[in-house]
Amino acid sequence: MYKITVNGSLLKRKGFKRTLALAEAHNLRKIPAEVKTFQHIDPEKSHLNKELISIGQETLDGKVLRLVTEAGIDTNKGVNRRFDNAYAIEWMLTTTHGFQCDFESLYLKCLDWLRLRHPTCPIAHAIIHYDENTPHLHVIMVPIKGTRLPSSNVLGYKGVCRKRNEDLFNFLGDEYGFTSSQHLKGNAKRIASEKAIEACKKLASHDFRESIWQPLMQAINSRPEPFLHALNIPISQVMKDAGSS
Repeated sequence: MYKITVNGSLLKRKGFKRTLALAEAHNLRKIPAEVKTFQHIDPEKSHLNKELISIGQETLDGKVLRLVTEAGIDTNKGVNRRFDNAYAIEWMLTTTHGFQCDFESLYLKCLDWLRLRHPTCPIAHAIIHYDENTPHLHVIMVPIKGTRLPSSNVLGYKGVCRKRNEDLFNFLGDEYGFTSSQHLKGNAKRIASEKAIEACKKLASHDFRESIWQPLMQAINSRPEPFLHALNIPISQVMKDAGSS
């Protein structure tokens, strides 16, 4: 079953990790040692990486600082002076490995979703990485609300993260055939199964294909064995075909 998820982390201006400078270096592949060390990065595909929102001629740190200043926020006052104060949030949006689509179109819609969800928070940079196992999107957002930088509140806690992923699914899940990231358990799972089965029984063949073809394909790709059995396709034949390919 294919899903799309969004996770975030805070970025500081100063320090030795989780800084704007390090995020820029990683996202724009400016760290040669990193490319050599991490085997999941294919340098021969790095030219395919696509900036959806460019940093421009500035550094990422410089652009974020400019956006903060233009919002009327004094970086020399209050908590903004703290060494560990976060000036940005890096969102990473990715699909389940193996999912195929027009990723640029998908992630442009993800940017629309972020803008709707955080209308006062400008996006300083957005880039798709095509040179790793699964194409994914990095977004650097400046958490501006009025004259404050409430980065931790915008990022949220565990419950907020869960609701954020469900909101992303509601925004584009149907269009791309994603499965909800929400997991039902116990009695809720039993009731949900009963409701889904009853709804399927009432569908005509054409409506059946239109309504659940995409999740059915995902279920088959995830675990084909029960479908092989139901369709009288011997697993031994599959193993034979796999051995000859």
